[in-house]
Amino acid sequence: PNPDAFKPERFLREDGSLTSDTMSLAFGWGRRACAGRHVVNASLWIAMTSFLATFSFHQALDERGEEIPVVPKFSIGLAIYPETFPCRIVPRFEDASVENLTRLTGLGLSINISICRVSH
Repeated sequence: PNPDAFKPERFLREDGSLTSDTMSLAFGWGRRACAGRHVVNASLWIAMTSFLATFSFHQALDERGEEIPVVPKFSIGLAIYPETFPCRIVPRFEDASVENLTRLTGLGLSINISICRVSH
């Protein structure tokens, strides 16, 4: 397997259902396992599916309107995470006001949402 390749089918069974690919190490094991791991997994699933249903994600565009390639870069240290990269997050529907997006995503007004209008 190539972990750097984008292959979402690796998480699907032949019938199209999801595999049980979980990171149990993150929540511990045995008597010391995190009691809230099921709530966390369900909350992350709901959040991610809500964002994917509400927005489409694209590569950022340069001054000439050409896509900027994403070069994967990661931090170094004990906690490794992806470094920031430019991208476009576009609402999937026309009447995407801040109020509608706030209502649909469940995000409070404490998060700064800016609307990106893209002409097709």
